[in-house]
Amino acid sequence: MTSGLKAELATHLQRHRDDGILLDTNVLLLLWLATFDPRLIGGKRLEKYTPEDAVLLAGYVGQFKRILTTSTILTETSNLAALVLSGDRKLALFRRLFPLFGFSPPDDFHRCSVDGLTLDESIFVRLGFTDASIAATVGTQHLLLTDDLDLYLAAQAQGTPAINFTHMREAAGLL
Repeated sequence: MTSGLKAELATHLQRHRDDGILLDTNVLLLLWLATFDPRLIGGKRLEKYTPEDAVLLAGYVGQFKRILTTSTILTETSNLAALVLSGDRKLALFRRLFPLFGFSPPDDFHRCSVDGLTLDESIFVRLGFTDASIAATVGTQHLLLTDDLDLYLAAQAQGTPAINFTHMREAAGLL
């Protein structure tokens, strides 16, 4: 990994470790499915990732006290996860994930409310509701980790601390 990106990641970690890191849909899906069954990496919905990508992601995210999310991210991620598995394996995954969706999720997982947030019209028009709500949620106080270049650029343009997972993968020599 390049020294510049290492320094940036370390700075983000130091600043946001206690608050947490907000994961966009694709990286949350990678984390969930890699934890459930690493053999799923590279398959349906995870075609562009490798097991090394999952290790990189888990290693960085694991240093934060909690993962931040929104109801829209959870909706998209669970819908994508449902497309990957079926039968007993799908039931096993969803039983494992169910506590994250309940009224009292674990302390290391926090749902940020999108209620009352003002969406940026230009982000909404270009990227849709989920990404506009992510941009509004993270604002300038939360750290965003995404592999969506358009969302990353929109976040950067509004001064949001953001990491592009693809940049992490490139810097780690995984691409």
